[in-house]
Amino acid sequence: MGIRSTLPRFRPRVLHITIAAVLLALAGGAAVAGPAAAADDPPRAQYHEMHANCTVNHSLSDDPIVFPGLPGASHNHSFIGNPATNASSTPQSLVGGATSCEDTLDASGYWFPTLLQRGVPLQPDKPTVYYKSGVKDYRTVQPFPAGFKLLVGDAKAPDVAHFQGNWQCTGYKGSDIPPSCPAGSTLQVRLTSPSCWDGVHLDATDHKSHMAWPVNGVCPADHPVPLPMLEIKLPYPLNGGDTGGLAYSSGGSYTFHYDFMNGWDPARQAYLVSYCINGGRQCNGFGEDPKKP
Repeated sequence: MGIRSTLPRFRPRVLHITIAAVLLALAGGAAVAGPAAAADDPPRAQYHEMHANCTVNHSLSDDPIVFPGLPGASHNHSFIGNPATNASSTPQSLVGGATSCEDTLDASGYWFPTLLQRGVPLQPDKPTVYYKSGVKDYRTVQPFPAGFKLLVGDAKAPDVAHFQGNWQCTGYKGSDIPPSCPAGSTLQVRLTSPSCWDGVHLDATDHKSHMAWPVNGVCPADHPVPLPMLEIKLPYPLNGGDTGGLAYSSGGSYTFHYDFMNGWDPARQAYLVSYCINGGRQCNGFGEDPKKP
């Protein structure tokens, strides 16, 4: 009794969640029960995230999630991650491929509409996709399952009021591109994804409804499985702070969106989710947290 009473109660639960995540990723299974919430509160951690730091490697009017198998059917997209991503790509075809991300085992496809300035394509400098915890108990987050796909944002948004991300430059943060930015600054767009999975479907008809937002830091009963919350950050260098004539290939600034097709090596992703997110660390693009062992 004396030994049992001195053991921290949360540790067996964390181990169970981590092992379950690794087994799920290695097996490539889709269906999974939601992880049981820990009985105790998670230790305070300022960060619980990992980064996919990648570069743009090609542009195509393809979208293998919205228009699979139909090359040229979409507006123009800029692609980071797997350089082979095209209209015919599947998650299975991406795994084990090349990548423009710092982690060589992340062969995922990430793409977003190409930004144009007066008709000339602009590419972001050092895009980052953050993998974070969207739930209060970051120890319960599981890796994306094999075969997973997701669309974040709305290419058909009717106006800026429907945009759920934000635009930033020095001295400005808002839901639309600012009239101008100070010379030497960059223009950034950010957009975050929902992070609660229904535990069954790897995709949906709208490519969104298999995911839902947490409610008060907890996943709802119909989407019980916490997955990483994606947040993309695209910094665009500006010529003298000029923001005139900017528009996406999909339309206005508010039509910004991005797609994710899971091409991670399963064991690598499971390790990073366990070490970085469940472990309350801030990992860089190589899966390291210089400040914590």
